[in-house]
Amino acid sequence: MAYETGTCTTQQDFLNKLQTFLASEGWTVDDWDTAEKELALHKSTVYVSFRWDATATTGGISVHHALGFTGGAHPGYHLHDSGNGAKTGSPIVSQRRLSRVGNAFQNYWIFAGTTFCHVVLEYLPGLYRHLSFGILEKMGTWTGGEYAAGHVWETDVNAIDDPRDTRHTLLFDGANTNSFTEGATIHADGLPGEPSANTQFVVIWAGGSSVGNDSDGYARGYGIGGMRDGFYQNALGWIRANPNSGYVPLIPIQVWYVPDATGVADWRLLGYTPDMRLVNIGNMVAAQEFTVGADTWKVFPWTRKQYLLANAEESWNGGIAYKKVV
Repeated sequence: MAYETGTCTTQQDFLNKLQTFLASEGWTVDDWDTAEKELALHKSTVYVSFRWDATATTGGISVHHALGFTGGAHPGYHLHDSGNGAKTGSPIVSQRRLSRVGNAFQNYWIFAGTTFCHVVLEYLPGLYRHLSFGILEKMGTWTGGEYAAGHVWETDVNAIDDPRDTRHTLLFDGANTNSFTEGATIHADGLPGEPSANTQFVVIWAGGSSVGNDSDGYARGYGIGGMRDGFYQNALGWIRANPNSGYVPLIPIQVWYVPDATGVADWRLLGYTPDMRLVNIGNMVAAQEFTVGADTWKVFPWTRKQYLLANAEESWNGGIAYKKVV
């Protein structure tokens, strides 16, 4: 697993440094078009692409997930696109994205494994967005596991300072009921209970089973993640990690789906996010490192570590830990 951190100044600069680093780690850059403001890259069977808007002050970066690259196509139109991510529009204010990051950035951190990549962006001092794409640590025998996940923070006055609000969408989210088009998507063929002919995308959201179609018109499956809800989170998320004492509960992030054919809430485990854990950072600060055994981890707030209820982005003690390997 490779690691890089540095400074970035704009959306384009951030994505340029991301694609440059990933190219050095064996990823193929399929498209880097600064005129169209598009990036597409892949490694193995993981295909992701991005749109950005360099003029936006509150717009985002759109995140797209497909099963191949189509030369000359724009993000959202590549082979077997998952269906999430805004294909048009400027500024980018809807669908799966890094929301409201504007165009004046600070710092970034990249954690890249063999077939996955986690990115943390500090777009304003003390404010963070998270991005992840790759292949899950799968449970069972099924084809796929490729995923893409973004980070949307709702700025409504009743939501912006409450990390529990169901209008936020954080990577593999177990609480978002706002929009399935913001959710993470996972490619999965051959899941029990799913039509065998489908090129299936499982959409991660908590708002119900109606999740629309992919770009080929196939009905997508419904799943849920353990980022802000679930057994592990509810049981352990309230415990403050304390590296000084060595007690650091690192909470695995599970991903589940509901088979269409059962007609009941028959949850089945798809797998886990690689080298990413939930952690309560009440006793920690952003970008702090700690070790567990032979592993070094680095922690960041969900958005901003703050509990003032001040009508600003606050995620209290909610944090994410990424394994750091150099």
